[in-house]
Amino acid sequence: MLNLLILVLFIVFSTSIVAAETLKTEKDCPAWPQDKLQRETKSLIQQMARWDQLYRQKGISEIDDEVYDQLMAELIHWQFCLKQAPHSDFPVVVFPDNKRVHPVAHTGLNKLKDEREINRWLHGRLPVWLQPKIDGVAVTLVYQQGKLVSLISRGNGAEGVNWTAKSQHISDIPQEIENAPPYMVLQGELFLHKDGHIQQSSGSDGARNRVAGLMMRKEHSPELKQVGVFIWSWPDGPVDMESKLRKLADMGFPLAQRYSHKIERPEQVQKLRMHYFAQPMLFATDGIVLKQEIEPKGNQWRSGSNSWAVAWKHPLRHQVTQVREVSFTIGRTGKISVVLGLDKVKLDDRQVSRVNIGSVRRWQQLDVLPGDRVTLTLAGHGIPKLAQVVWRIKERQNIQPPDKQRYHVLSCLTLTAGCEQQFNARLKWLGESLQMTGVSSGSWAMLTEQKLVTDLTDWLALSVQQITALPGIGDKRAQAIYSQFIKAKNQPFSYWMKGIGVPYMDKLSDDVEHWQQLEQKLAEAQLKQQLTSRQLKKLSDFVNDTQIKAIAEKLSVTGIKGFDRGNGAELDPVGMDQ
Repeated sequence: MLNLLILVLFIVFSTSIVAAETLKTEKDCPAWPQDKLQRETKSLIQQMARWDQLYRQKGISEIDDEVYDQLMAELIHWQFCLKQAPHSDFPVVVFPDNKRVHPVAHTGLNKLKDEREINRWLHGRLPVWLQPKIDGVAVTLVYQQGKLVSLISRGNGAEGVNWTAKSQHISDIPQEIENAPPYMVLQGELFLHKDGHIQQSSGSDGARNRVAGLMMRKEHSPELKQVGVFIWSWPDGPVDMESKLRKLADMGFPLAQRYSHKIERPEQVQKLRMHYFAQPMLFATDGIVLKQEIEPKGNQWRSGSNSWAVAWKHPLRHQVTQVREVSFTIGRTGKISVVLGLDKVKLDDRQVSRVNIGSVRRWQQLDVLPGDRVTLTLAGHGIPKLAQVVWRIKERQNIQPPDKQRYHVLSCLTLTAGCEQQFNARLKWLGESLQMTGVSSGSWAMLTEQKLVTDLTDWLALSVQQITALPGIGDKRAQAIYSQFIKAKNQPFSYWMKGIGVPYMDKLSDDVEHWQQLEQKLAEAQLKQQLTSRQLKKLSDFVNDTQIKAIAEKLSVTGIKGFDRGNGAELDPVGMDQ
């Protein structure tokens, strides 16, 4: 039993050693005290062991393979930092109830990470054979005198669960084979039949979990009819691959022949990999497998030791990265958003180091803090999106978000302590609404940092000399900014209303041409039911706010069209309570 556990440990970690060595040279060790690194490493080991046990014993995959592989590489890197050997508490044990020993061990596959490593492996081996890497559940099939006597789950590679009783409900598995060898061991993948499945857009879509769930049930399910089998190894079968594939097809296993390709040139590999990634298939795949034609005898196969076949996974759909910081941004209306600062990762052709995860409430639901590992994917238009928190650091920080009661649609209309973000966001929105060009967020921030602009109208009184005096602003840029300020003074009244942030102006019956018309238009909107009661109150509260009235007065004094008293309609304001 001790030898078995040692063997299983070797299985788990040997496939990650190369990746870990690469990680060690490419990234620094965590900047944690040694005792903290030890505690976090132990916590990650426990999580990885739990995932492995769920998958090997119950067929449940709580995370994708690509995520598991990235976290495994991270774990091994931490262990190198600690100068530790692979942890001895990580074996996968198959419970004795209903277990069977594999007559030929499942070796597993070393996963190569890019075309350069693939070409290095191919050197001196061509021709080789390529097959899709089916995303399913690995099994062993044993035939004696042409009759199926065992169907065994992969388990820990040396022994697995006896699934023989379920095999009779899977039509793709022949129960008897004519002209079969007296004794035959096959290894393959149980998969879920799909119609036109495209891996690039749909991922694995839970196919593996569904198959595992069907096989783990005590009672058989009619859904087992949807399960197929792909034979990818015939230990001690015909040496010649074409003969092997033809014989498998004759015995009732046609898929290997249909989906096996002889590779004679390296460029064929990438082409076929992308074919299986992007084209409609009848099963989910997670990469390709390359194998030599000549294999060792079955009695020489060892779990975790396979030099004659390798895997190349599909392009990652989810990248694992570490959360470095949690920051909060306050927009012009007072909405608080949470942004995660991340270890930089590459998604498609983009380098990503930040991701906006939305509201404070969502951040609290996600419970994501610095040190946690998250997965990123690309949403529509190539926007980075947080997909999942896959592992939480054991030692949690206490981070308090800004007080949401302080920030709202009428807060930070002037520059005061704690208002820097919202006020600058207001200035940026105002500049865009007035169609200023070349006046960036950085320009506004510089003006507020030097206290030249402390309310929404201060910039109207600035001279070109004041702008030129700003750090890093030359004469040419100062003149360009000043010209945009001058141009903005003559923009239509509707642009100013939008820039100040007056809500629901598009819903009023007629265009409002002057600030003094607003109260009358509000009363008309109430009578015509153009706005809901809530919208009316929000609009009324806004235009009657003392700060907003002060801004309107300053714009009037400055002579901005629509605010100047001379052009206003001579109307008595109508209060909302009349």
